[in-house]
Amino acid sequence: MRYNSSFLTRLARDTAGNTLAIAAAAIVPFTILVGSGVDFGVTYMARGKLQNACDAGVLAARQSMEGTEFDEGVENEAQRFFDFNFPAGTVGSFDVDFEVVQDEDDESQLLGTASASVPTSLMRIIGVDQLDIAVACDAKRDMGHNDIVLVLDVTGSMAQAPSNGGGTKIERLREGAAGIFRALEGDDGSIIRFGIVPYSHTVNVARQLGNKDIVRTQDYVHQIQNCNRWGCSTSWGTKAVHINNSSWNMNPGNSGGNTQNFRTSGNGCIEERPTVGGPYSPFAIEDYITRADVDTQAGNAGNEPELQFGRYDPPIQEGESQSGCPSEATLLQQYADEDAFQAAINSATARVTGGTYHDVGMLWGLRWISRTGYFSGSNPTERDEIPVNQHIVFMTDGMLDTGESLYSAHGVERYQHRTQGSGSLDDKHIARFESACDLAKSMGITVWVIALDVNDTADVEPCATSSEHFYISNGTDLEAIFEEIGRGIGNLRLTR
Repeated sequence: MRYNSSFLTRLARDTAGNTLAIAAAAIVPFTILVGSGVDFGVTYMARGKLQNACDAGVLAARQSMEGTEFDEGVENEAQRFFDFNFPAGTVGSFDVDFEVVQDEDDESQLLGTASASVPTSLMRIIGVDQLDIAVACDAKRDMGHNDIVLVLDVTGSMAQAPSNGGGTKIERLREGAAGIFRALEGDDGSIIRFGIVPYSHTVNVARQLGNKDIVRTQDYVHQIQNCNRWGCSTSWGTKAVHINNSSWNMNPGNSGGNTQNFRTSGNGCIEERPTVGGPYSPFAIEDYITRADVDTQAGNAGNEPELQFGRYDPPIQEGESQSGCPSEATLLQQYADEDAFQAAINSATARVTGGTYHDVGMLWGLRWISRTGYFSGSNPTERDEIPVNQHIVFMTDGMLDTGESLYSAHGVERYQHRTQGSGSLDDKHIARFESACDLAKSMGITVWVIALDVNDTADVEPCATSSEHFYISNGTDLEAIFEEIGRGIGNLRLTR
Protein backbone atom coordinates (compact mmCIF):
# COMPACT_ATOMS: atom_id res chain seq x y z
CA MET A 1 0.00 0.00 0.00
CA ARG A 2 1.26 3.40 -0.93
CA TYR A 3 0.71 6.57 0.95
CA ASN A 4 0.93 9.88 -0.67
CA SER A 5 3.20 12.49 0.80
CA SER A 6 0.41 14.80 1.81
CA PHE A 7 -1.15 12.12 4.05
CA LEU A 8 2.12 11.43 5.81
CA THR A 9 2.68 15.08 6.35
CA ARG A 10 -0.74 15.51 7.89
CA LEU A 11 -0.20 12.47 10.10
CA ALA A 12 3.07 13.82 11.41
CA ARG A 13 1.48 17.12 12.25
CA ASP A 14 -1.55 15.57 14.02
CA THR A 15 -0.98 15.69 17.93
CA ALA A 16 -4.40 14.41 18.87
CA GLY A 17 -4.05 11.67 21.58
CA ASN A 18 -0.61 12.74 22.78
CA THR A 19 -2.07 14.30 25.95
CA LEU A 20 -3.21 10.91 27.19
CA ALA A 21 0.25 9.47 26.80
CA ILE A 22 1.87 12.44 28.55
CA ALA A 23 -0.68 12.30 31.35
CA ALA A 24 -0.08 8.59 31.79
CA ALA A 25 3.63 9.21 32.05
CA ALA A 26 3.13 12.00 34.65
CA ILE A 27 0.80 10.07 37.00
CA VAL A 28 3.60 8.28 38.81
CA PRO A 29 5.76 11.32 39.77
CA PHE A 30 2.65 13.37 40.55
CA THR A 31 1.36 10.64 42.85
CA ILE A 32 4.74 10.50 44.56
CA LEU A 33 4.73 14.27 45.02
CA VAL A 34 1.21 14.45 46.44
CA GLY A 35 1.68 11.32 48.50
CA SER A 36 4.84 12.67 50.04
CA GLY A 37 3.01 15.82 51.08
CA VAL A 38 0.20 13.83 52.66
CA ASP A 39 2.51 11.39 54.43
CA PHE A 40 4.88 14.08 55.61
CA GLY A 41 1.90 16.09 56.92
CA VAL A 42 0.65 13.13 58.92
CA THR A 43 4.15 12.50 60.21
CA TYR A 44 4.58 16.15 61.21
CA MET A 45 1.32 16.00 63.18
CA ALA A 46 2.43 12.76 64.84
CA ARG A 47 5.75 14.32 65.80
CA GLY A 48 3.93 17.25 67.46
CA LYS A 49 1.79 14.85 69.47
CA LEU A 50 4.89 12.86 70.41
CA GLN A 51 6.64 16.02 71.61
CA ASN A 52 3.64 17.04 73.72
CA ALA A 53 3.48 13.57 75.26
CA CYS A 54 7.19 13.61 76.01
CA ASP A 55 6.89 17.03 77.67
CA ALA A 56 3.89 15.89 79.72
CA GLY A 57 5.72 12.76 80.81
CA VAL A 58 8.85 14.47 82.14
CA LEU A 59 6.86 17.28 83.77
CA ALA A 60 4.61 14.79 85.58
CA ALA A 61 7.63 12.77 86.63
CA ARG A 62 9.47 15.78 88.01
CA GLN A 63 6.32 16.97 89.75
CA SER A 64 5.95 13.60 91.50
CA MET A 65 9.51 13.53 92.84
CA GLU A 66 10.28 14.18 96.49
CA GLY A 67 13.29 16.44 96.32
CA THR A 68 15.69 14.71 93.92
CA GLU A 69 14.63 11.14 94.68
CA PHE A 70 14.18 9.28 91.36
CA ASP A 71 12.68 5.81 91.53
CA GLU A 72 10.40 3.37 89.74
CA GLY A 73 7.31 5.22 90.89
CA VAL A 74 8.55 8.37 89.18
CA GLU A 75 9.21 6.45 85.97
CA ASN A 76 5.73 4.93 86.11
CA GLU A 77 4.17 8.37 86.54
CA ALA A 78 6.08 9.61 83.51
CA GLN A 79 4.91 6.64 81.42
CA ARG A 80 1.32 7.11 82.55
CA PHE A 81 1.22 10.72 81.36
CA PHE A 82 3.05 9.87 78.15
CA ASP A 83 0.57 7.10 77.33
CA PHE A 84 -2.37 9.38 78.09
CA ASN A 85 -1.12 12.03 75.66
CA PHE A 86 0.09 9.59 72.98
CA PRO A 87 -2.26 6.58 73.12
CA ALA A 88 -1.32 3.37 71.36
CA GLY A 89 -1.99 3.54 67.64
CA THR A 90 -1.99 7.34 67.40
CA VAL A 91 -2.14 8.06 63.60
CA GLY A 92 -1.30 4.39 63.11
CA SER A 93 2.11 4.68 64.79
CA PHE A 94 4.01 1.62 65.99
CA ASP A 95 7.29 0.78 67.74
CA VAL A 96 6.59 3.63 70.16
CA ASP A 97 9.26 4.05 72.84
CA PHE A 98 9.55 6.53 75.74
CA GLU A 99 12.32 6.77 78.29
CA VAL A 100 13.05 9.19 81.14
CA VAL A 101 16.25 9.31 83.17
CA GLN A 102 17.80 11.57 85.78
CA ASP A 103 20.49 13.94 84.57
CA GLU A 104 23.82 12.71 85.96
CA ASP A 105 25.13 16.28 86.12
CA ASP A 106 22.00 17.87 87.64
CA GLU A 107 19.78 15.66 89.80
CA SER A 108 17.04 18.28 89.74
CA GLN A 109 16.59 17.70 85.99
CA LEU A 110 14.98 14.82 84.11
CA LEU A 111 15.87 13.93 80.51
CA GLY A 112 13.33 12.26 78.25
CA THR A 113 13.37 10.78 74.75
CA ALA A 114 10.55 9.40 72.65
CA SER A 115 10.45 7.73 69.24
CA ALA A 116 7.92 6.08 66.95
CA SER A 117 7.36 4.93 63.38
CA VAL A 118 4.49 6.25 61.26
CA PRO A 119 3.22 4.14 58.33
CA THR A 120 2.99 5.79 54.92
CA SER A 121 0.15 5.50 52.45
CA LEU A 122 0.97 6.79 48.96
CA MET A 123 4.74 6.72 49.39
CA ARG A 124 4.58 2.94 49.50
CA ILE A 125 4.62 2.89 45.70
CA ILE A 126 8.26 3.97 45.79
CA GLY A 127 9.14 1.51 48.54
CA VAL A 128 8.88 3.86 51.57
CA ASP A 129 6.66 1.99 54.04
CA GLN A 130 7.29 4.10 57.16
CA LEU A 131 8.73 7.37 58.42
CA ASP A 132 10.61 7.39 61.75
CA ILE A 133 10.29 10.26 64.25
CA ALA A 134 12.13 11.10 67.48
CA VAL A 135 11.97 13.91 70.04
CA ALA A 136 13.75 14.93 73.25
CA CYS A 137 12.31 16.63 76.34
CA ASP A 138 13.83 17.86 79.60
CA ALA A 139 12.22 19.19 82.77
CA LYS A 140 13.66 20.53 85.98
CA ARG A 141 12.49 22.03 89.24
CA ASP A 142 13.11 25.74 88.98
CA MET A 143 11.73 26.78 92.34
CA GLY A 144 13.28 30.18 92.71
CA HIS A 145 12.99 31.21 96.37
CA ASN A 146 9.95 30.55 98.55
CA ASP A 147 8.73 31.85 101.91
CA ILE A 148 6.08 29.56 103.40
CA VAL A 149 4.12 30.26 106.59
CA LEU A 150 2.30 27.28 108.08
CA VAL A 151 -0.75 28.46 110.05
CA LEU A 152 -1.71 25.37 112.06
CA ASP A 153 -4.83 24.72 114.10
CA VAL A 154 -3.82 23.42 117.57
CA THR A 155 -7.22 23.75 119.22
CA GLY A 156 -8.56 21.24 121.74
CA SER A 157 -10.31 19.11 119.12
CA MET A 158 -6.94 18.32 117.55
CA ALA A 159 -6.26 16.10 120.57
CA GLN A 160 -9.14 13.88 119.48
CA ALA A 161 -9.01 11.01 117.03
CA PRO A 162 -10.27 11.63 113.50
CA SER A 163 -13.53 10.00 112.46
CA ASN A 164 -11.68 7.04 110.97
CA GLY A 165 -9.75 6.43 114.20
CA GLY A 166 -6.07 5.66 114.53
CA GLY A 167 -4.33 8.15 116.83
CA THR A 168 -5.08 11.81 117.33
CA LYS A 169 -5.32 14.51 114.70
CA ILE A 170 -2.38 16.39 116.19
CA GLU A 171 -0.27 13.25 115.82
CA ARG A 172 -1.35 12.98 112.19
CA LEU A 173 -0.32 16.60 111.68
CA ARG A 174 3.10 16.06 113.24
CA GLU A 175 3.70 13.00 111.10
CA GLY A 176 2.41 14.56 107.90
CA ALA A 177 3.76 18.11 107.91
CA ALA A 178 7.30 17.01 107.05
CA GLY A 179 5.98 16.01 103.62
CA ILE A 180 6.11 19.63 102.48
CA PHE A 181 9.77 19.88 103.49
CA ARG A 182 10.73 16.70 101.63
CA ALA A 183 8.93 17.81 98.49
CA LEU A 184 10.90 21.04 98.36
CA GLU A 185 14.37 19.94 99.39
CA GLY A 186 17.11 19.08 96.93
CA ASP A 187 17.48 22.28 94.93
CA ASP A 188 20.71 23.91 96.08
CA GLY A 189 19.97 27.06 94.11
CA SER A 190 16.77 27.86 96.02
CA ILE A 191 16.26 29.37 99.44
CA ILE A 192 13.20 27.84 101.12
CA ARG A 193 12.11 29.34 104.44
CA PHE A 194 9.32 28.17 106.73
CA GLY A 195 7.50 30.11 109.41
CA ILE A 196 5.11 28.37 111.82
CA VAL A 197 2.11 30.02 113.49
CA PRO A 198 0.16 27.63 115.75
CA TYR A 199 -3.20 29.14 116.65
CA SER A 200 -6.26 28.45 118.77
CA HIS A 201 -8.19 31.39 120.24
CA THR A 202 -4.94 33.35 120.51
CA VAL A 203 -1.32 33.10 119.38
CA ASN A 204 1.99 33.04 121.22
CA VAL A 205 3.99 35.73 119.42
CA ALA A 206 5.31 38.18 122.04
CA ARG A 207 8.91 36.96 121.83
CA GLN A 208 9.07 38.18 118.22
CA LEU A 209 7.71 41.63 119.09
CA GLY A 210 9.38 44.54 120.84
CA ASN A 211 8.66 46.00 124.26
CA LYS A 212 7.10 48.99 122.51
CA ASP A 213 4.47 46.67 121.02
CA ILE A 214 3.04 45.64 124.43
CA VAL A 215 0.65 47.80 126.44
CA ARG A 216 1.54 48.83 130.00
CA THR A 217 -2.04 49.09 131.21
CA GLN A 218 -5.04 47.15 129.93
CA ASP A 219 -8.61 46.37 130.88
CA TYR A 220 -9.67 43.06 132.37
CA VAL A 221 -13.08 41.70 133.32
CA HIS A 222 -13.80 42.25 136.98
CA GLN A 223 -16.47 40.77 139.18
CA ILE A 224 -18.19 43.41 141.32
CA GLN A 225 -20.03 42.64 144.53
CA ASN A 226 -22.91 45.04 145.18
CA CYS A 227 -24.10 44.77 148.77
CA ASN A 228 -26.76 46.55 150.77
CA ARG A 229 -28.85 45.79 153.81
CA TRP A 230 -30.93 43.32 151.85
CA GLY A 231 -27.95 41.31 150.65
CA CYS A 232 -25.32 41.17 147.90
CA SER A 233 -25.50 40.76 144.15
CA THR A 234 -22.84 40.19 141.52
CA SER A 235 -22.28 42.27 138.40
CA TRP A 236 -19.50 42.45 135.86
CA GLY A 237 -17.39 45.36 134.76
CA THR A 238 -13.84 46.08 133.72
CA LYS A 239 -10.82 47.35 135.55
CA ALA A 240 -7.59 48.80 134.26
CA VAL A 241 -4.57 46.88 135.50
CA HIS A 242 -0.99 48.06 135.16
CA ILE A 243 1.66 45.52 134.51
CA ASN A 244 3.07 45.88 138.03
CA ASN A 245 -0.27 44.67 139.43
CA SER A 246 -0.70 41.75 137.07
CA SER A 247 0.38 38.15 137.35
CA TRP A 248 3.44 39.14 135.31
CA ASN A 249 4.75 41.17 138.26
CA MET A 250 8.21 39.58 138.24
CA ASN A 251 10.20 42.72 138.78
CA PRO A 252 8.21 45.35 140.73
CA GLY A 253 8.86 48.95 139.96
CA ASN A 254 10.25 48.33 136.49
CA SER A 255 7.46 48.10 133.96
CA GLY A 256 9.91 47.83 131.05
CA GLY A 257 11.61 44.91 132.72
CA ASN A 258 8.27 43.24 133.35
CA THR A 259 7.36 43.60 129.70
CA GLN A 260 10.64 41.95 128.79
CA ASN A 261 9.90 39.09 131.17
CA PHE A 262 6.47 38.63 129.62
CA ARG A 263 7.84 38.60 126.10
CA THR A 264 10.58 36.05 126.79
CA SER A 265 8.68 33.77 129.16
CA GLY A 266 7.51 31.35 126.49
CA ASN A 267 3.94 32.21 127.46
CA GLY A 268 3.71 35.36 125.37
CA CYS A 269 0.18 34.97 124.08
CA ILE A 270 -1.51 38.25 123.26
CA GLU A 271 -4.77 40.11 123.25
CA GLU A 272 -5.45 41.67 119.84
CA ARG A 273 -5.32 45.43 119.47
CA PRO A 274 -8.29 47.45 118.14
CA THR A 275 -8.75 47.92 114.41
CA VAL A 276 -6.21 50.49 113.23
CA GLY A 277 -7.90 53.86 112.75
CA GLY A 278 -10.85 52.94 114.94
CA PRO A 279 -11.60 53.91 118.54
CA TYR A 280 -9.56 52.66 121.48
CA SER A 281 -12.25 53.51 123.97
CA PRO A 282 -14.58 51.81 123.65
CA PHE A 283 -12.29 49.11 122.32
CA ALA A 284 -13.41 48.02 118.83
CA ILE A 285 -12.19 45.17 116.62
CA GLU A 286 -14.08 45.36 113.33
CA ASP A 287 -15.23 42.38 111.24
CA TYR A 288 -12.69 43.20 108.54
CA ILE A 289 -8.91 43.36 108.34
CA THR A 290 -6.96 45.99 106.43
CA ARG A 291 -3.35 46.28 105.36
CA ALA A 292 -2.91 48.83 108.15
CA ASP A 293 -4.03 46.20 110.67
CA VAL A 294 -1.30 43.92 109.35
CA ASP A 295 1.56 46.38 109.03
CA THR A 296 1.14 49.43 111.31
CA GLN A 297 3.50 49.43 114.30
CA ALA A 298 3.58 51.43 117.50
CA GLY A 299 6.21 54.15 117.79
CA ASN A 300 9.32 53.73 119.89
CA ALA A 301 7.91 55.94 122.65
CA GLY A 302 5.54 53.16 123.64
CA ASN A 303 2.66 55.56 124.34
CA GLU A 304 0.28 54.41 121.61
CA PRO A 305 -1.93 51.79 123.29
CA GLU A 306 -4.24 51.74 120.25
CA LEU A 307 -1.33 50.19 118.30
CA GLN A 308 -0.11 47.86 121.04
CA PHE A 309 -1.06 44.32 121.99
CA GLY A 310 -2.30 43.22 125.38
CA ARG A 311 -1.02 40.38 127.53
CA TYR A 312 -3.08 37.22 127.55
CA ASP A 313 -3.28 36.87 131.32
CA PRO A 314 -5.77 34.24 132.58
CA PRO A 315 -4.79 34.42 136.29
CA ILE A 316 -6.04 37.99 136.57
CA GLN A 317 -8.92 37.74 134.10
CA GLU A 318 -12.32 37.13 135.69
CA GLY A 319 -15.49 35.88 134.08
CA GLU A 320 -13.82 33.39 131.76
CA SER A 321 -14.66 29.71 131.53
CA GLN A 322 -11.87 28.54 129.23
CA SER A 323 -8.34 29.72 128.53
CA GLY A 324 -5.07 28.48 127.15
CA CYS A 325 -1.92 29.57 125.36
CA PRO A 326 -0.55 27.59 122.38
CA SER A 327 3.15 27.05 121.70
CA GLU A 328 5.34 29.85 120.45
CA ALA A 329 5.26 30.85 116.79
CA THR A 330 8.55 30.87 114.87
CA LEU A 331 9.56 33.37 112.21
CA LEU A 332 10.55 32.47 108.67
CA GLN A 333 13.84 30.61 108.60
CA GLN A 334 15.72 27.89 106.77
CA TYR A 335 16.04 24.40 108.25
CA ALA A 336 19.18 22.37 107.72
CA ASP A 337 17.39 19.07 107.24
CA GLU A 338 14.12 17.23 107.76
CA ASP A 339 14.96 16.38 111.38
CA ALA A 340 15.36 20.07 112.24
CA PHE A 341 12.10 20.91 110.51
CA GLN A 342 10.31 18.04 112.27
CA ALA A 343 11.59 19.25 115.64
CA ALA A 344 10.18 22.71 114.92
CA ILE A 345 6.78 21.24 114.00
CA ASN A 346 6.73 19.10 117.14
CA SER A 347 7.56 22.10 119.31
CA ALA A 348 4.94 24.32 117.62
CA THR A 349 2.21 21.72 118.17
CA ALA A 350 3.17 20.71 121.72
CA ARG A 351 0.28 22.61 123.35
CA VAL A 352 -3.15 21.54 122.16
CA THR A 353 -5.80 23.74 123.71
CA GLY A 354 -8.67 26.12 123.27
CA GLY A 355 -11.29 27.36 120.83
CA THR A 356 -10.99 28.06 117.11
CA TYR A 357 -10.41 31.63 115.95
CA HIS A 358 -9.46 31.28 112.27
CA ASP A 359 -9.19 35.04 111.90
CA VAL A 360 -6.57 35.31 114.63
CA GLY A 361 -4.40 32.63 113.02
CA MET A 362 -4.70 34.05 109.51
CA LEU A 363 -4.02 37.62 110.62
CA TRP A 364 -0.78 36.62 112.34
CA GLY A 365 0.21 34.52 109.34
CA LEU A 366 -0.06 37.72 107.32
CA ARG A 367 1.96 39.70 109.87
CA TRP A 368 4.63 37.00 109.76
CA ILE A 369 5.03 37.11 105.97
CA SER A 370 4.26 40.75 105.11
CA ARG A 371 7.06 42.63 103.36
CA THR A 372 5.93 46.01 104.65
CA GLY A 373 5.20 45.41 108.31
CA TYR A 374 6.82 44.12 111.48
CA PHE A 375 9.37 41.90 109.77
CA SER A 376 9.87 43.77 106.51
CA GLY A 377 13.64 43.78 106.96
CA SER A 378 13.67 39.98 106.87
CA ASN A 379 11.12 39.44 104.08
CA PRO A 380 12.70 40.63 100.80
CA THR A 381 10.94 40.58 97.45
CA GLU A 382 13.96 38.97 95.79
CA ARG A 383 17.33 37.41 96.53
CA ASP A 384 20.17 37.87 94.06
CA GLU A 385 17.65 39.28 91.57
CA ILE A 386 15.52 36.12 91.84
CA PRO A 387 11.92 36.68 93.10
CA VAL A 388 10.82 35.29 96.43
CA ASN A 389 7.40 33.64 96.17
CA GLN A 390 5.11 33.80 99.19
CA HIS A 391 2.72 31.11 100.44
CA ILE A 392 0.47 30.54 103.44
CA VAL A 393 -0.59 26.96 104.18
CA PHE A 394 -3.63 27.13 106.46
CA MET A 395 -4.68 23.88 108.16
CA THR A 396 -7.69 23.44 110.44
CA ASP A 397 -9.78 20.59 111.77
CA GLY A 398 -13.02 22.38 112.29
CA MET A 399 -15.60 25.05 112.25
CA LEU A 400 -15.15 28.35 114.04
CA ASP A 401 -15.58 27.97 117.82
CA THR A 402 -15.74 31.26 119.71
CA GLY A 403 -17.64 30.62 122.95
CA GLU A 404 -18.79 33.82 124.63
CA SER A 405 -17.06 33.16 127.95
CA LEU A 406 -13.90 31.81 126.34
CA TYR A 407 -10.94 34.06 127.07
CA SER A 408 -9.49 34.74 123.63
CA ALA A 409 -7.31 37.26 121.84
CA HIS A 410 -10.47 39.40 121.74
CA GLY A 411 -10.89 39.24 125.52
CA VAL A 412 -13.95 37.66 127.12
CA GLU A 413 -16.44 38.44 124.39
CA ARG A 414 -19.47 37.99 126.62
CA TYR A 415 -18.44 40.92 128.81
CA GLN A 416 -16.03 43.03 126.78
CA HIS A 417 -17.90 43.10 123.45
CA ARG A 418 -14.83 44.05 121.46
CA THR A 419 -15.73 42.31 118.19
CA GLN A 420 -17.91 44.53 116.00
CA GLY A 421 -20.03 43.85 112.93
CA SER A 422 -23.39 42.33 112.08
CA GLY A 423 -24.87 38.95 112.83
CA SER A 424 -23.79 36.49 115.50
CA LEU A 425 -20.37 36.42 117.11
CA ASP A 426 -19.40 33.57 114.80
CA ASP A 427 -20.61 35.57 111.80
CA LYS A 428 -18.35 38.46 112.78
CA HIS A 429 -15.30 36.23 113.08
CA ILE A 430 -16.05 34.43 109.82
CA ALA A 431 -16.31 37.78 108.05
CA ARG A 432 -13.03 38.83 109.62
CA PHE A 433 -11.36 35.57 108.52
CA GLU A 434 -12.63 35.93 104.96
CA SER A 435 -11.33 39.50 104.91
CA ALA A 436 -7.87 38.29 105.98
CA CYS A 437 -7.87 35.65 103.23
CA ASP A 438 -8.87 38.19 100.59
CA LEU A 439 -6.17 40.54 101.81
CA ALA A 440 -3.55 37.78 101.58
CA LYS A 441 -4.44 37.11 97.95
CA SER A 442 -4.39 40.81 97.13
CA MET A 443 -0.84 40.92 98.54
CA GLY A 444 0.26 38.30 96.01
CA ILE A 445 0.37 35.49 98.55
CA THR A 446 -0.73 32.03 97.41
CA VAL A 447 -3.08 30.54 100.01
CA TRP A 448 -3.34 26.76 100.42
CA VAL A 449 -6.04 25.35 102.72
CA ILE A 450 -6.29 21.89 104.27
CA ALA A 451 -9.53 20.89 106.00
CA LEU A 452 -8.73 17.94 108.27
CA ASP A 453 -11.61 15.58 109.00
CA VAL A 454 -14.21 18.31 108.41
CA ASN A 455 -17.69 17.64 107.06
CA ASP A 456 -18.70 21.25 106.40
CA THR A 457 -15.96 23.27 104.70
CA ALA A 458 -18.06 26.31 103.77
CA ASP A 459 -16.19 28.58 106.19
CA VAL A 460 -12.66 27.74 105.08
CA GLU A 461 -12.75 26.63 101.44
CA PRO A 462 -13.15 30.17 99.98
CA CYS A 463 -9.91 31.17 101.68
CA ALA A 464 -7.83 29.13 99.22
CA THR A 465 -6.43 30.85 96.15
CA SER A 466 -8.44 28.45 93.93
CA SER A 467 -10.14 25.07 94.11
CA GLU A 468 -6.80 23.52 93.17
CA HIS A 469 -5.32 24.99 96.35
CA PHE A 470 -7.95 23.44 98.63
CA TYR A 471 -7.67 19.94 100.12
CA ILE A 472 -9.85 17.76 102.30
CA SER A 473 -8.01 15.17 104.40
CA ASN A 474 -9.28 12.31 106.51
CA GLY A 475 -5.97 12.25 108.35
CA THR A 476 -4.45 9.18 106.71
CA ASP A 477 -3.50 11.13 103.59
CA LEU A 478 -2.24 14.26 105.34
CA GLU A 479 1.41 13.56 104.56
CA ALA A 480 0.60 13.03 100.87
CA ILE A 481 -1.33 16.32 100.81
CA PHE A 482 1.55 18.25 102.33
CA GLU A 483 3.84 16.65 99.75
CA GLU A 484 1.50 17.62 96.93
CA ILE A 485 1.39 21.20 98.17
CA GLY A 486 5.19 21.22 98.29
CA ARG A 487 5.38 19.99 94.72
CA GLY A 488 2.86 22.64 93.72
CA ILE A 489 4.94 25.36 95.35
CA GLY A 490 8.01 24.29 93.38
CA ASN A 491 7.74 25.76 89.88
CA LEU A 492 8.44 23.37 87.01
CA ARG A 493 9.71 24.34 83.59
CA LEU A 494 10.72 22.65 80.34
CA THR A 495 14.39 23.16 79.65
CA ARG A 496 14.09 22.73 75.89
